[in-house]
Amino acid sequence: MRFAILGISHETNTFSKVPATYEQFENAHILRGQEMVDEYAESQYTISGYLQGAEELGFEAVPLMYANTGPIGTITKDAYDRLSGEMHQMLRDQGPWDGVLISNHGAAVSEEYPDMDAEFTRVVRDIVGPDVPVGVTLDMHANISKDTVANTDVCIVWRTCPHLDAKQRARKTAELIYRTVKGEIHPVQFIEMPPMLVNIVKQFTGQEPMKSLVDECVEANEIPNVLDTSIAEGYPYADVDEMGMSWIAITDGDAELAEKTAKDMAAKAWLRRVDLNKPVASIADALRQAEERYVGPKPEGVENYVPSDGTALAEAEPSDHSHLGPIVLMDVGDNIGGGSSADSTHILKVAKEMGVTGFLQTLYDPEAVEACVTAGIGAEIAIDVGGKTDDMHGEPIHVVGTVSVIHDGPYEETRPTHGGFRFYNDGKRVLFNTVDGMTILLTSVRSGNTAREQMYSMGIRPEDYRVVVAKGVSSPRPAY
Repeated sequence: MRFAILGISHETNTFSKVPATYEQFENAHILRGQEMVDEYAESQYTISGYLQGAEELGFEAVPLMYANTGPIGTITKDAYDRLSGEMHQMLRDQGPWDGVLISNHGAAVSEEYPDMDAEFTRVVRDIVGPDVPVGVTLDMHANISKDTVANTDVCIVWRTCPHLDAKQRARKTAELIYRTVKGEIHPVQFIEMPPMLVNIVKQFTGQEPMKSLVDECVEANEIPNVLDTSIAEGYPYADVDEMGMSWIAITDGDAELAEKTAKDMAAKAWLRRVDLNKPVASIADALRQAEERYVGPKPEGVENYVPSDGTALAEAEPSDHSHLGPIVLMDVGDNIGGGSSADSTHILKVAKEMGVTGFLQTLYDPEAVEACVTAGIGAEIAIDVGGKTDDMHGEPIHVVGTVSVIHDGPYEETRPTHGGFRFYNDGKRVLFNTVDGMTILLTSVRSGNTAREQMYSMGIRPEDYRVVVAKGVSSPRPAY
């Protein structure tokens, strides 16, 4: 029993001015065959779940090709044609297949195809025919269309944000496709797509209102004859028809039950649509709250430090949340995991004006990195940092400080991370300590703050700072 594994995973921010070219994919990940196993077998990512399914269930997993890049702008026609063309040709040439497992993100947009995932799965279906089961596992931020569901037999979505269950959900996709091939089940799917979205700051699934919606989704999976249920938060940075939340129910041959289950889940969420779109604090208010709540450094030897009651800082009274350790501010306006610029200076600007010290953040700025490398370790220089990608993320900020560390960029994280990734690379990077008490990690690759090893590998202990800015919304939570 042979299952092909392939996919293009891209979260397309249609507002970004940085196109996703073929070269961008080359610089990130284009993996073929055994390279996919080497990269992901020991990770917690989707492909790892497929490989685990093969080992435990006894089918042969044949990794063909996988490509991804960080969330940036629209995929160029050239990039999509080259990537999909090679993958689809592999699928044609190396068959026949008993099943196909796809690792796409679910929010991809190309110049030619606004619903790239639907087009990709359509061609896969055309190649293998109507009788070969096809499964796809999608990110919880997928903008899923009816076409993508129609092109597949099993469409399963991660259920956590930050994303900690990619491997487990992919393992289930593999199992349902395996059982379909054996004739044990006959999956039928239905997707419900109400006209609603969830504010990016309300997408944390460990907190209301998303927590209850996910709980209800899990409970619906216990209904007799329901094989799986999914909830997708959608990806609000893509201006496409399918943008928004969706619910999928998969049953064993019961189309009416699949439709009813998906619609019931969506109807409950519709009643909470106001709670899904509450606003967030201003930068100045957030920094003032951080200053009020900070009482000292985190104790030595405490690996995973959180406030004792786990309540979200942004929704609590300061007196309830004064605690040891830094306050982590989510820079939701520079959500790198959503395709932002990674060089926003809005928070840095206000923090400097307020005189905040013990301040730590990253900034994407290849030009500043080059200036620091030229100056050398130990040099004190004045440079303008950040705000250079576009006109939406602030102006460059003038800072004076010391070049403390220069590093080539790669690091490995074994702690829990958003999406389950293990290997990271910030490109050439520099630790820059300013004369006014700020630490800036300058990178030459757009990098999120989803792994704490990003800091440790540079000799930085985030635990020792007063305020840590994490560029993102939910993705930094497992690390911080």
